[in-house]
Parts: sequence; C-alpha cells; structure tokens
Amino acid sequence: MPNPVTWFEIMGKDSAGLQQFYRDVFGWKMSAPVAEMGNYSMLENHEPGIGGGLGDEMGGGNRVSVYVSVDDPQRYLDKAARAGAEVLMPVTTITPDTTIAMFRDPAGNVTGIMKASPRPQQSTARRASSPTRARRSAASGRKKATGRKTSARKKSTTRSARGGRTRRRR
Repeated sequence: MPNPVTWFEIMGKDSAGLQQFYRDVFGWKMSAPVAEMGNYSMLENHEPGIGGGLGDEMGGGNRVSVYVSVDDPQRYLDKAARAGAEVLMPVTTITPDTTIAMFRDPAGNVTGIMKASPRPQQSTARRASSPTRARRSAASGRKKATGRKTSARKKSTTRSARGGRTRRRR
C-alpha cells in the first residue's frame, strides 16, 4: 500500500472519560494527558498495531479519524481539496519530525495526512540471536537429497522503515 494508515484519533467532549473507557475495555496504556494539546494522551507500547491518541475535540463534538502517511502533505492536501474535500487544518508542523494536515471528505469523514520520520529499525543482532531464528537458519541451510531439480525461489524477510515485516523475492 503506497500510503498506509499510521495513526488514529478518538476525540470527544470528555477526554478523561474516553481515556478511562479505552483503558478499562482494551487494557490500553497511555501517556499522561497534555493540557496544552486538549488533554491529548497517546498510546504506549501499541505494537504490533498502529499508534494513536485520545483527547478533547476542540469543536466540542466527537470524532474518530485516521491519518494516512504521505511524503508531501501539501501536495496531498491540495489533491484532496481538488477532489471535493474541505480543508480543516492546513499543513502544520507538530514536532520537528511530524507534519500533519486535516480535511473533511465529501461524505463528512475527518481524515488526517501525516509526514513523520520513520521509526528506528530494530537491531538485527537481537533478531538473529533468537533460538527459533537460529533453528530456522540452520534448517534452511540443509538441503534434502531428492534427486530432483527444483526451481523454487528463495524468499527473504526484511524490516520496513516503519518496523513491520515485508517479503521480497530474490
């Protein structure tokens, strides 16, 4: 998928109540709310899922939104506007590494676009030292003598910039 969903928000009139609800129901751990950001609290240890936050909706309503990862927020915001979206938030730098914008699509859904620095990759040394991986590596190095030729392609697994696994054929 060229532009995956990488963040979500659940916003409402009672951020403390929303945060407590999602902690109680799903066991989510969240950062302390930041008053200057509408009592916004972010998920902690959300892997393998996507990250997200819960807070007060500035307009006083309720909404659930997703953020789509893009390489050029202004270009995608302009593209959405040309396709009939209403711009709700212009391209805004939230942190030195994160830029967002928001729009309302023709059906009334609020969607965000985000450009963020990729997460650091996990150490390959730690992954390779896993007993399971070591067994798989040893097993894959052995060849069965079947007397037949095979044209099977080798597969390898790599880490994407976001930390997820991707398969590529060699």
